[in-house]
Amino acid sequence: MSVLLVRAVLSGEEYDLRSAFNADEALNVLDTFRPSLILMDIQLPGKSGLELTRQLRAKPELNDASIVALTGYGGKDVEQNCLNAGCDGNIVKPIDTSTFPATIQSFIEKKFRAGPRVQGDVRDLLRSLRNNFITESLAELTELLSPEFQADKSRLLRVLHRWSGIAGTLGMPGVTSQARKTEGLVESGEHLDVPAVRKALRELQAMITEAAAAPAFELALPAEIVKALSGKRIALAGFSEGEARRIAQILDRAESFTLVIEGPARGLSTAMVERFDIIILNMGSAAGSTCQKNTSPGLKKPILLVGSRASISESVVSIETAARDFLTTPWDSEELLVRCCKLLSPDLINTPPPEREGPAQVVIADDDPAIGALLTATLRRTGAECRLARSGAEALALVREVVPDALILDVNMPGMDGFEVLTNLRADHLTARLPVVLLTARQQESDVLKGFSCGASDYITKPFNPMEVTARIARYLPRKRP
Repeated sequence: MSVLLVRAVLSGEEYDLRSAFNADEALNVLDTFRPSLILMDIQLPGKSGLELTRQLRAKPELNDASIVALTGYGGKDVEQNCLNAGCDGNIVKPIDTSTFPATIQSFIEKKFRAGPRVQGDVRDLLRSLRNNFITESLAELTELLSPEFQADKSRLLRVLHRWSGIAGTLGMPGVTSQARKTEGLVESGEHLDVPAVRKALRELQAMITEAAAAPAFELALPAEIVKALSGKRIALAGFSEGEARRIAQILDRAESFTLVIEGPARGLSTAMVERFDIIILNMGSAAGSTCQKNTSPGLKKPILLVGSRASISESVVSIETAARDFLTTPWDSEELLVRCCKLLSPDLINTPPPEREGPAQVVIADDDPAIGALLTATLRRTGAECRLARSGAEALALVREVVPDALILDVNMPGMDGFEVLTNLRADHLTARLPVVLLTARQQESDVLKGFSCGASDYITKPFNPMEVTARIARYLPRKRP
């Protein structure tokens, strides 16, 4: 059980809360404290929670206290064991923070007994991730805000970047926004403005505590994802049982149907995949890699290739059909869903890029000179010539002057951001069909979906791998005439 999580969820309920981390600590607390309710984790270190419950039930002074077991899984046998030990009921973890306060109150009033619920639903996994995030972030914030803590800029940036990347996915978009704001504050000067950073961290602490007890919390997917994937049939080839189960659970949230199929060494055939809308093929396994190499690029079926950055070979880079995409490991659920949505978009161009004389022209719009230099060096491998822009306005002017074959566009730029640039380009008939690849540190599904809704062709997240950049850009560049 997470004591910090329970305290955060019940912080607005005006309870007198005491905590203990093992049986001996609990007995010491109960020598002088008479609670109405005891939440008992049955997996305490040392003496188990059920053993401690039996011991407490032998104490007449605690007869009026309700004891509720917190268990890691449900079932009639588990519930009965808890009741036999003297518990008044049990709550199955991960706790649902939206209903937890009401559940606790009902036990205090002795009007309710929590029953077991079916485990294994993907919502339980996501709820557990959310609860772990709240617990760990509150613990870290307590340390960062302590008077003894010496400000460590690199640690602060790591922590804030992690929080900004996951909080929105777990139903806390305000925390993501505040973490990004604080991250910018930490990066803004050579010397850390400690009072300002501490104030921002306290705001984060309050927001996470408030989010922990937010009513009617739902881990709902954006409507665009559900609309695109609902009812779609998706084949999984070359994955282990555990990997296939993880992918199936994620796609189940979008109401898709998945089936594991064979990835034959001779490659996928039209007959094998005709009943599916997408094939997800694991390049990380030997069988999957062989299958990918022998699958004809002319197979008219959306294929998502999954593998490490090291597995992005020249054969992947040379893929010319837009109906074939790749996902690099380690990946998260949002990117898997977004990549599948993109493969099903009706505006996919299934014809190869046109031939042309002379080198391809690429405009790179990024306010970081180092990123521009790295991308320029990377794209020279394709024979492309690159032009650089340092702001949104400069990018618009340069694109209209050069009319390039592709644009790499950073989302976060001073003044006009990447979304505004993209919207302007799509409104101009001269650049309406220009391939635009977003380059961004953001990994939230809402940002990526916004980019696609504005007309983005693809996106790359920082930090990036040069081979990945080449693979994502090469499909949009014209081929040289022989």
